[in-house]
Amino acid sequence: MKQVTAGLAVLLLSLFSISACIERDSTLGSALVPSDQDISINTTVFDLPVSLRISDSLQTVVSQSITVGSIRSNIFGLFRSEAAMTVTSSKDSVEWGKNATVRRVYISLARDTNIVIDKSQFHIPQNIYVHELTRQLDSSLTYNNSLNLSDYDSRIISRGDILYNGGEIFTVDLDHSFGEKFLKLPTSVRDSAQLLMKEIPGLYMTCDEPEKSLEGGRLNVFNLSSSSLIINYTYEDEDGNTRSSSAVFDLGKYFTLNVSSSSAGHLVTDNPADAIYMEGLCGIKPHISAKKLYETVKTWADASGIALENLIIAKAALEFPFEYNGDKEQFYTWSGNMYPCTRATSSAGKKTYAPIEQISETSYESGTLDRSLLQYKSNISVYLQELLRSDPSDIDEDDDLWMMPTVSYTDNHSNTYYYPDYFYYKQNVLNGTGAERHPVLKLTYTVLK
Repeated sequence: MKQVTAGLAVLLLSLFSISACIERDSTLGSALVPSDQDISINTTVFDLPVSLRISDSLQTVVSQSITVGSIRSNIFGLFRSEAAMTVTSSKDSVEWGKNATVRRVYISLARDTNIVIDKSQFHIPQNIYVHELTRQLDSSLTYNNSLNLSDYDSRIISRGDILYNGGEIFTVDLDHSFGEKFLKLPTSVRDSAQLLMKEIPGLYMTCDEPEKSLEGGRLNVFNLSSSSLIINYTYEDEDGNTRSSSAVFDLGKYFTLNVSSSSAGHLVTDNPADAIYMEGLCGIKPHISAKKLYETVKTWADASGIALENLIIAKAALEFPFEYNGDKEQFYTWSGNMYPCTRATSSAGKKTYAPIEQISETSYESGTLDRSLLQYKSNISVYLQELLRSDPSDIDEDDDLWMMPTVSYTDNHSNTYYYPDYFYYKQNVLNGTGAERHPVLKLTYTVLK
């Protein structure tokens, strides 16, 4: 899309200030203003051309964190999350001693948070399984669908009690054979993270899904910075005496990847008249075609005798209303923020999502859940002005809007970054396009003469 010129942006902000802050008296000084230069502020409302689509190729590399589990709901179906992580030495050098033998090898995972759609499911029992990765993790594997069944060994190496109830620590024993692989490696390999990851790519974790007849489940988020793989072993000292010791290895220090999937494809539709659904992570999302949005405004402009090049947008806001059912628990699984994102296509054909730039403007509505007005409201003024200044033949799917849960991060230098929420799983049910209070675009504008 073409960029808005600097002068046009200044005029846009000036008009917004006039319409938002000043009560305008159209008669004051009118004798001094030529009739062909008079500026009037008008408003109009459009029905939004909303569809529902599954967001694909979502980036799910989260530093020092993995999410393992599954949740089933009557509306959205089954959502699954599995995870891959590297295993590397936590010390500069590991020496096993003479005739070292594995006594026990296990992982200890520290809970970060539990994600459920029903609070009663917080401590349900789940079987969690551990497999060996067969493919080395690297920066080319950054999406929720980057790994497949062939990238990990189907053989389960977790042993004994694999039941997890959502507690603070999950400890599970692994096959001795996995620990023995470390003992057999030369020191030069054990002490090099890159060489070690080449020989032992890491671990892959899966979880049972809830029974098809049942709703519920849990996604378990583990903090790997407080988690470890521990190998207990014996060895012979210089006098031939048997000694015991332990070696600790870091989990996910160099790479982690969450592999997720949603079965909400049955909700995909071009006209969600009854309800609009938004599912977190790689699930179903409200989607607005940029071409249809352009055509909607263009049709109105033509009927009103307005040339698009003369249409100056003071404010453009998307409103997604919802109804309150009287139960405060209604919002337990809802996202606190829903903002339009666009996606870009990489050279490898993958899709990446990012909020439109206006999200950083503090004077704009940024899609916060509004419980008093019962709506999500997002300002898209600059995006829409650029869209309407574009050549229609240049508008493609990468200009489409995806309504997604969004979060922000502020670094130590007070720089704030905004991105889709790749961490928490959410479920929203909003009013459909056929409802009395349905999704709309509210436009405040003027026309240059």
